Amino acid sequence: MDNYNWNNTFPDTPKSFKNKVSATLNSLPDQKETDEMENIKINKKGSFKKRVIIALVATMAIGTTVFAAGKIFSITSHGSNIPTYTNIPTVEQVKKDLGFNPKLVKEFNNGYTFANGYTTNDEGFDVKGNSVAKTKTLDFTYKKGNYELSLSMENGRLGENSKKATVVNTYNGIDLYYHSYANKLVPGDYKLTEQDKKDQSSGKYVFSFGSDKEEISKVQYLNWMQDGINYSFLAIDCDISQDELVKMAKQVIDTK
Repeated sequence: MDNYNWNNTFPDTPKSFKNKVSATLNSLPDQKETDEMENIKINKKGSFKKRVIIALVATMAIGTTVFAAGKIFSITSHGSNIPTYTNIPTVEQVKKDLGFNPKLVKEFNNGYTFANGYTTNDEGFDVKGNSVAKTKTLDFTYKKGNYELSLSMENGRLGENSKKATVVNTYNGIDLYYHSYANKLVPGDYKLTEQDKKDQSSGKYVFSFGSDKEEISKVQYLNWMQDGINYSFLAIDCDISQDELVKMAKQVIDTK
């Protein structure tokens, strides 16, 4: 499977890379840190809107995470465009395939139901190309009518919680972090207007370049850590509220 390297560009990404968004969303840097954005190697394919948001969020995470061996400069994510699971796997199967035991939910009380699942191997490298961190991720897609969202389950975490994310609920001693923003996709040759610059500075919009037309998407995520596993919901243009995501997180937490 081919890999693509990019700097300030947005190549195709696989649906299985959605989990990287949920993981890296928790590592969003402050505005001044975005100057440290570098490269990510990712497999290709996926819808344009999602791949641009994925690329944007993933790059924003680079440069914010420091390990004993040094700061992450690039991330590789390896996975298949073909779902690993078309039916929800058993805990035993996930343990065999990925080596850890996340809590698995087939259907949520609000009607979102398991559609498919993907697995990826993620690895972070420092500026010298030395591997400084590895993790495995399981990403489930849930659908309800015309809407879908994903739940990423990561063995550990490449990054720390964003300063932008806030604790919106504490359940059974577990903090739930939430963040949302409006992402404005614009053509690659688009020149920011004075109003755009004000909107960017105020945080009204996060701008992504490369679309064939202007489009605004609502991005939401909710994450928490439980028993060493990082869980992250990601919803893009999904008709779901913060409170609903919190209730879904509580259902996962309560799962035996």
